[in-house]
Amino acid sequence: MTRWRFFDARCTVGRHYRLGPGGLHSPDDLLAEMDHYDVWEALVVDSISRESHPLDGNRRVLEVAAGRPRLHPAWAALPPGADEQPEPEEFLRQMREHRVGALFLFTGQYRISLSDWCLDALLEPMAEARVPVFVVPDETGPGAQTMDRTDWDGIVAMCRRWPALPVVVSEFRIRRSQRTLYRALDACPNLRIELSGYWLHHGVEYITRRWGSERLLFGSNWPTFGQHMTLATLSCADIDEEDKRKIAGDNLRELIAWCGPDHPEVEPTRAADEFVRFGRTGERPEDMEFCDCHGHLGGRWCHYHLPDCDLESIVGEMRRLGDRQACVFSFTGVSSDEFFGNDVVADAVRRYPNRFIGFTMLNQHRGRNEMRQELERCARLGLRGVKLLAYRGVKPAPYYEDYPEEGLLDVPCQWVHERKQIILNHNWGPPAQLERLLAAYPDACFINGHTSLAYADLMERYPNLYICSCPLLGPRECEEVVERIGADRLLFGTDLQDLPIAWGLGPILFARLPVEQKRMILGGNLQRLLAKYSLSP
Repeated sequence: MTRWRFFDARCTVGRHYRLGPGGLHSPDDLLAEMDHYDVWEALVVDSISRESHPLDGNRRVLEVAAGRPRLHPAWAALPPGADEQPEPEEFLRQMREHRVGALFLFTGQYRISLSDWCLDALLEPMAEARVPVFVVPDETGPGAQTMDRTDWDGIVAMCRRWPALPVVVSEFRIRRSQRTLYRALDACPNLRIELSGYWLHHGVEYITRRWGSERLLFGSNWPTFGQHMTLATLSCADIDEEDKRKIAGDNLRELIAWCGPDHPEVEPTRAADEFVRFGRTGERPEDMEFCDCHGHLGGRWCHYHLPDCDLESIVGEMRRLGDRQACVFSFTGVSSDEFFGNDVVADAVRRYPNRFIGFTMLNQHRGRNEMRQELERCARLGLRGVKLLAYRGVKPAPYYEDYPEEGLLDVPCQWVHERKQIILNHNWGPPAQLERLLAAYPDACFINGHTSLAYADLMERYPNLYICSCPLLGPRECEEVVERIGADRLLFGTDLQDLPIAWGLGPILFARLPVEQKRMILGGNLQRLLAKYSLSP
């Protein structure tokens, strides 16, 4: 069995701000997770260092790592000058003494500027020793923003001031700032990216071929996320084995070599089943295939970067990873002209009728008559389901389309009811509204486009409501969702072209569920629905 010697570059241990009853947080929890995924080592910071004050957490993480050779301590720091941490030279000496491999700057949580006047006194000795510095713009607490927080001007300036300093950007999600990230990689040979927040279809492949695998580090942001998503994405990446091994762990081992850490050999643990084995290795049995309820098509272009997203490349990637059939709708219709996007989807259905089931994207701003006309036009083009973007989420419930709460939802719901089709909404909004639609249109199949337990009570009363698996972020979120709604009501979805196929597979492949339930989620449920709904005319 292939072993990539994974070394997780971003893990947090300790009781954290959002820890719920029974939540994973301890070093032993982390080691048990690592055994399940075949992760050899992990770089760990303490939750107190991340959330409250580095000094207390830095002390505690040494206790965590003591006697656990697979866990390597990392420290956090503040700007010098406030008499609350050792002076930079002494700080570095203590890091070396305790074999602390990396320094984390939680710039968002502690409002740290990356400017020379703020940080250079700290960075000077770090650069001389070539200590890897992780810059984390995330913050914890109510109202924290979760995307595109990195100060790229500050990152580039810091990298240029200290060209010998390994700088690693690690944030919750890099989404619409990708093009700026690429310019930063051009500008800064010493810049690297930790992968847990880079959720992009073929993103690993794109950066590897443009800038080299040395620029990427495998990391999970555990326990905010599970290790499943990034690990499966990397193990299944379409790159050379040598590059994969570097990203999986060898790059990080090289970066922390400055402090002379030990790297234990780790005995393999038995994979729980064939799905876990596939997730660990990227080696898929030929007869293992999946069906996808949630994908976008839009040519190669979007308001953020989509590498390798021409239709032929997408079909090739689906074939390579066993994504046999997908319900698809347009990318362009998410934020622009849905007519244009629907034509793109219709062309894909015409060219690959056995691969794609096309859904009509609607925009409620167009009004009742135009919505009906577009449904009729797209039906003639071969589309046989409906996609809506009425809501972003339930708490609170802002709208993609900024349309009043009731909107014109009855128009598409009545359409699919009369034709026994599937209708997928990004989010269905308040449960009371969804219950009205479920009761009024029992011959339609309703799918909530992203994972939510807000409708679990409704699902007990309405058999025509299903939940898409995208995303299952937490370490045990798949298991928690299945326990609440049942494996027969969860549908595998990738958010294709936005997210990597393997990124969506990971949480289900690695879920601690019976094989029969995994098969249901990964395709059996959708195949059963497609035998009843959205049939070819």
